[in-house]
Amino acid sequence: MRTKLHQLDYIINVDIFQKIQDDIAKATDMAVITIDYKGHPITRHSNCSEFCSSIRQNHELNESCEKCDSRGGLEATRINKPYIYLCHYGIVDFAVPIVVDGQYLGALMAGQIRLENEENNQRLEHIVSKRDQLDHNDSQALRDSYEKLLVMPIDKIEAIAQMMHHLTNYIVGEAVLKTSLYEVKQLLVENQLNEHKPLSDLHHNIHLYYPRDGQDNMIETHNEIVVKNEKIMHEKEVLKAQKFSLLTPALNYISENYEKKIYQEDMASKCNISSSYFSKLFKRETGFNFSNYVNKTKVAAAQEILKTTFEPIINISLDLGFDDCGYFIKVFKKHLGVTPAAYRKQYEDYIEKNEELVTLSP
Repeated sequence: MRTKLHQLDYIINVDIFQKIQDDIAKATDMAVITIDYKGHPITRHSNCSEFCSSIRQNHELNESCEKCDSRGGLEATRINKPYIYLCHYGIVDFAVPIVVDGQYLGALMAGQIRLENEENNQRLEHIVSKRDQLDHNDSQALRDSYEKLLVMPIDKIEAIAQMMHHLTNYIVGEAVLKTSLYEVKQLLVENQLNEHKPLSDLHHNIHLYYPRDGQDNMIETHNEIVVKNEKIMHEKEVLKAQKFSLLTPALNYISENYEKKIYQEDMASKCNISSSYFSKLFKRETGFNFSNYVNKTKVAAAQEILKTTFEPIINISLDLGFDDCGYFIKVFKKHLGVTPAAYRKQYEDYIEKNEELVTLSP
């Protein structure tokens, strides 16, 4: 049964992974792209060659390219190691399977290179019907771009494929571990704050998240986690503070930089988690969705400015990162029930008449 911990775009920070992929492509001179278990890209193509870009613009030929990618990923999954093959144009590609806890999460697809010794082509399988050489229907420009493809010996290709295999599976495995540990911790938190559920339920959830290799040692570690967390979670305030630990970089940034434009993707990156997981976690732990929380913080700052200065509303709007003053007024009224101008007037009346003023809780 698949869970969100088997979805690549949930457990990794795609923006950071894209940078890693770009660096790998630059270091190896290969084209690289990452796909999920359905074969859908979750990253942009890094360093795609001129030749392959031209081929993929042709609908019929692009279908053959996609068949190569799909079949390459499936074969790599079947043998559970990098699978090096020849595409329909006789160009070398390879698929690096990403497998965690026996589940295929996706693959790193790389290549778009030619073999240094063409005799080694016999060692590789044509994954789609052969078309080893360009024919007379291909343009001279396409022929020229084909000649520009990187040429590499087979042993170096194999070494790079193994390197990518170790690297990507380690990164993704660590991301799964980090996410699952946090979710286990949340189960312990909820167990302490709400009702005391049997620890066997927690062990079951923990077991689902870990690789099969070295399982006995992992389970022992899980038990240690349970015991240690139970010992330190007896105070409710401590529990609540720990719930925010993963979000602390984002919460601190929002608190200190509320005058800037703040984007969810950037905050997720600061917390080293995916944007989708960040969104879910943020709502669960703060009680607000991300945009509402940011706006709430900006409105609280606007209150102080309105009370202590005569700054025009439009300037306050711009100073707090709102491009549209009308939208700022709308947000302010949504949170406080009055417009900024009305709030300022209320405060002035309060000073004069000592009347109670509506305030926004910090």
